[in-house]
Amino acid sequence: MLNNPKYRKQLNLEQVEILYILYTFRFANSKQIAKYQAKPNAKAIQKRLKILEDQELIAKRYDKSYKLQGKPAAYYLTAQGARALIKFGKRPANEPINIKITYKSKDISEDFIKHCTHILDIYLSLCTIHGNKLEFFTKSDLNYKQYEYYPRPLSDAHIRMKINRDDRNFFLEAFEDRDPFFVIVRRIKQYLKYAESGDWEETIPTVLMVAPDITTHKRLRKRIAYELRESYEDDIKFATTRLKYTVDEYNKGYVWFPIDKDGDEPDEPIIPTKLNKLPWDNN
Repeated sequence: MLNNPKYRKQLNLEQVEILYILYTFRFANSKQIAKYQAKPNAKAIQKRLKILEDQELIAKRYDKSYKLQGKPAAYYLTAQGARALIKFGKRPANEPINIKITYKSKDISEDFIKHCTHILDIYLSLCTIHGNKLEFFTKSDLNYKQYEYYPRPLSDAHIRMKINRDDRNFFLEAFEDRDPFFVIVRRIKQYLKYAESGDWEETIPTVLMVAPDITTHKRLRKRIAYELRESYEDDIKFATTRLKYTVDEYNKGYVWFPIDKDGDEPDEPIIPTKLNKLPWDNN
């Protein structure tokens, strides 16, 4: 029971779920939270958010610049909210809630917030397409000692999906328009080095890379093909897309473009496919 001067009722499951969303993805806007909870629109959860905010379990980033840019408020979990989650036992004993990650949320950069909401957008889109066949683990889920065999720095997410009765794994890496291209190249090389290390004992997950725009996407694909040729590494697969595609439900999930060391044929358009229909997962 939370002892709040205004609201003394115990949190319900949907309120706890909001706290958990914010712990997992760090930041979210009301439209995203509504979609996560299968509500028709953001208005359907405003009262719930207000209660949590009044209880100081969540807070939001919003100022005049947000209004001028037409940006929605970005909600985040407070330390008090993290302590409430601990009481509800939402995490396994060996993966406890890390309260420390909430301490700097109110001062964190706008770029970080933007990235967090992009990852949540990708997740929500994947769930719309693939439903309960998909599991999605963020850095908040994986930053524990037992996952030290994961590539470092951690991917934006680890995705597990049931395909042809087998579990298939993916590393998700989303780039922002602020990211210099050398940072993207370095990340490609880090995944190739990880593949060579053999730290992932089974078939290494496919690396999904999301580009912020069409120019970066083209450069990304050329560079992946080049690095694959240079490394002679055959055990790792890549697929790419643009952020715009991932959140456009009109595409019905056909947004992933496989790439190998041969690269793209200039005279042949590349055809996107769904996450569960990548060529190497359907042999």
